[in-house]
Parts: sequence; structure tokens; C-alpha cells
Amino acid sequence: MTDTKNVTISVSGPLRLIVCKRDPIPVKANPSRESWTLLQPTAAVRVCTADDHEEGIVPRGSLALLLPGFGHTLKRHQPDTPFGFTALQLDGPFPEPLLSILQHPPRKWQEQSFAALRSQSLKQLFGIFTQEMAHQDGLQLMTRELFLILLGAELNRLCEKEDRGRFPYRLSRSTLQLVLDHMEAHLGSKNSVPDLAKLARCTPDHFIRLFREATSTTPHQYLIERRLQRAVQLLSDGERPSDVATGLGFYDASAFTRAFKRRFGVPPSKYAQEAYDRQFSKKNV
Repeated sequence: MTDTKNVTISVSGPLRLIVCKRDPIPVKANPSRESWTLLQPTAAVRVCTADDHEEGIVPRGSLALLLPGFGHTLKRHQPDTPFGFTALQLDGPFPEPLLSILQHPPRKWQEQSFAALRSQSLKQLFGIFTQEMAHQDGLQLMTRELFLILLGAELNRLCEKEDRGRFPYRLSRSTLQLVLDHMEAHLGSKNSVPDLAKLARCTPDHFIRLFREATSTTPHQYLIERRLQRAVQLLSDGERPSDVATGLGFYDASAFTRAFKRRFGVPPSKYAQEAYDRQFSKKNV
């Protein structure tokens, strides 16, 4: 257990309990980008993603489930009203039925990147368990597993009231175009799946599946293909292969050469020379 004046952190297996008495929130108490997080604030808080996009409000005392991959931040709902919170971060492995719920959350949860859990029994379960986990004697393995099983059962019951489409059947044309335009404008950047998933308003795992359904390829494969097609244009315009590799975000020149040769059958240096020879021949005709 870690105990400071403002923050208490307790760990039990895949669970991490954080009790923050009052904002501002120290870095170690922020919601984890990699974990599912059950959150109960002492005053209303605004839930925002890493790019400062507001996702919604969690009222005082309400329980919310924050989805991983979005880099959530918490901010005051009213500037003059400070808040604290109790948060339980969940990392796998999970028992059923919790595993199925977290692997395939309802579409409504994905669209907002968090879910307001309107269940009095779930709030009571959360309160009892977090008090037990924060106790100085620690938490028994059986108690922890029972909590996770009960949590999964209650979330499953709540999901029956939600949109049971586990994820959108496809990306809308406008959403897909938004993602493709972003990738095109940032070909030399990382274009990480979590960042692209935020544009599509779904979880990273579901984004990969939906992107594949829409384009018949993965986001990474699509990005590499578009980089190579752009490389052809740049080499034809007289750019040096090393500069093209750097500008398009390849790890190094050798990685660019391997990818280019695998795609077009010749190394970029040879393609550039052939392009130069063609241009020179045209000028002398």
C-alpha cells in the first residue's frame, strides 16, 4: 500500500485501488490508459480524452466505467467545486462473465469511451469491495475472484438494457474518410491505432476489426502501402531515397529499401535512377 497525504494506493493482483481526497490529481493517480477503470467521484467531474475532448459528466457519487485506450483525464465540472474520487483499475486476466463483457462492450460504451453504470447493487458491491481492499489486512484471493465474478454478472445484466450491438457493423463512410484523410495528412507520423480509434469513436481492438472490414487490410498495412505509393511520387520528383525514408516515417533507410523492393521488385535507389534516366531522355528528345 502507498499512502501519502492526498492519495492512497492499494494493489491486489490485477486490481489497483486509488483513493484521491482532492484535486489536482497527481500523475500516479490519473486513470490508466491501459486499464479498465471503475470510478466514483465525490463531486461531479468532466471526463475528457487525452486530446481534451469532453466525453461527458460523471455526477457526484455515481459509478462509471472508463474504457482503456483513450487516455482519460478528469476535470472539475464547476470551477469552484473541488473533487476527489475512488477508482479501481482492472487488468486481466478476468474470469467469466467479466471477460466477455470487457472484450465486447456495448456500442454505446464505445461511442462515449466510458459508461455510466446506473445500478444501485453495483454501487453497493463497489463500496463494500473497495473498503475491504483498502483494509490494512489486505484482500483474500477468494474475495477478489468473487468480486470480479459478481462484477461481470452485474455488468452483463446492465448490458441487456443497452444496445446489444457489440460493435458497429461497419464504419460509416464519413468516419472512414475522416480516418483516411488523417492518415494521408500524417503519413510520416506514427498514426497509432489508439489515436485512430479515437477518431472513429470506438475501442482500438474494434477499430482494427472495423477498418479491416471496410478496407480489406489492417491500418498498419494500409499506412505502409500509402507511404510506398507516396515514395514512388517523391523518387520520381528527384528526392533522394534516404530523405524519402526519413520523411515518410520509416524506421531507417534499410527498412524502407526492404519494403519498397518487396512491393515493387526493385530497390528505391534503382527506381530513382530509372526515373531520372526517363526524365533525362525526355529532355533530349
